[in-house]
Amino acid sequence: MINKLPLLSVIVPVYKVEKYLKRCVDSILKQSYSNIEVILIDDGSPDYSGTLCDEIALSDNRVKVIHKDNGGLSSARNAGIEMATGEYITFVDSDDWIDLNIYEKCMNMFYKYKCDVVDFRAMFTNDSKNSIDNIHYEPIIVEDKEILYDYLYRGQTEKCPFSVCRKVYRKTLYGDIRFPDGRVNEDISTNFKVLQKCERLVHIPDIGYYYFQDNSGSITSGKLRKKDFDLLVASKELCELSQQYQDRKLNNLAEVKLARSYFSLLAKAATGGIEKDIDKQDIKYLTKNLRKNYKLLMNSPMPLNRKLFVTLASINYKCIELPYSVIRRIKR
Repeated sequence: MINKLPLLSVIVPVYKVEKYLKRCVDSILKQSYSNIEVILIDDGSPDYSGTLCDEIALSDNRVKVIHKDNGGLSSARNAGIEMATGEYITFVDSDDWIDLNIYEKCMNMFYKYKCDVVDFRAMFTNDSKNSIDNIHYEPIIVEDKEILYDYLYRGQTEKCPFSVCRKVYRKTLYGDIRFPDGRVNEDISTNFKVLQKCERLVHIPDIGYYYFQDNSGSITSGKLRKKDFDLLVASKELCELSQQYQDRKLNNLAEVKLARSYFSLLAKAATGGIEKDIDKQDIKYLTKNLRKNYKLLMNSPMPLNRKLFVTLASINYKCIELPYSVIRRIKR
């Protein structure tokens, strides 16, 4: 174990989560690694969440609270970065929770391997139970330029690989890098920028992060809205960032991410429906670009079952509605 425990700053944006906030914060404060500061950013929440943040802070001096006008997830995270005093930094969304030992495991990796980032696994769940699985492997060390390959490759093969919530970072990596205000899918390009400065990253096999979804929730749940097209903005930015390396392998992986984004938006339309601000031209645009990139996706490291869904969506996005609904019922 580490002789002198460095401080870890945990940034938690808070908005309309009074029902889930205590579960989230408890999972942080009860960590086996105790030298943490928890920064709760009340992003102008209209419910009891802001008051609850203050109550939690009174009960544990490791908790700091920021109250600010509503500015969205990126704005809240940026405010947390500015306040953070830890040598290391990580993020938790306030309706999720973490494994009670995950930060100790991460900090041990920093100590043992002198790395800049530790990445762990995450899963989606609709209850409050932690998962036990049979995936075990030794820590995987990735260095220098291979880190960017690794990041984009895992983007096609793992659950939520682009999320900042499943990583702990050496804070100096962030420097002047901040999340783009007013956008969703803000993790994608921000993570790439941070990892450009990373010299060594370690993957550990542990499931450390739990994305909570109620019975109606899923990664593709809810109606498709114009705001969701921010995914394309982020994916195109990722392509632009990769172009500076003039590396065909890296460029190809970024292009696969963009191509897959067209599918993701069509999948959301198929499973959740369409908001009024979406018209037929939007669907045609997504379908046209999915078909244009069909061969690229078929030759990508994307799992076979996902390639099947891409094929169905290329025919007509509504073709995937029934298979998705069956899978959701089975998982429940």
